[in-house]
Amino acid sequence: MVWLSKRELAYYLILKKRFDKKVFNINEAVGVLSLFGSKSTARKVIKRLKSKGFLEGVGVMTYRIGDGDEVLIKLLSSYIVQRLYRNLKSRGYAVNISKPGQYSTLEIQNCGDNILTELDMIKGLGVHIVCIEDEGK
Repeated sequence: MVWLSKRELAYYLILKKRFDKKVFNINEAVGVLSLFGSKSTARKVIKRLKSKGFLEGVGVMTYRIGDGDEVLIKLLSSYIVQRLYRNLKSRGYAVNISKPGQYSTLEIQNCGDNILTELDMIKGLGVHIVCIEDEGK
């Protein structure tokens, strides 16, 4: 999983506070971030933030702040699915992970309403849960 360093997170928050939804160019961003480190470091961090989805490129060397919640959901949804998979498997559930689209889907065989109710809290976090019933039952 690609994660953020403290510096990247701090720079993202600074840029978000300064520019919010406005389009800005690399020089404006580096000008703001140079108060917290070197200009070359600021450029590298901006490049990494863009590659991770926290900044959106809107033109040549121009950016817009990405939706942080949406990016975090993309980064963490596969982690959440993996943790659920391991935990449910250790509890005796027959589970499988499939990837029909951008997000993983956790398939649980013969699950009851209890487990679905418990897992209802993670809806909207990019995790899809499907209950599959055995055809022999």
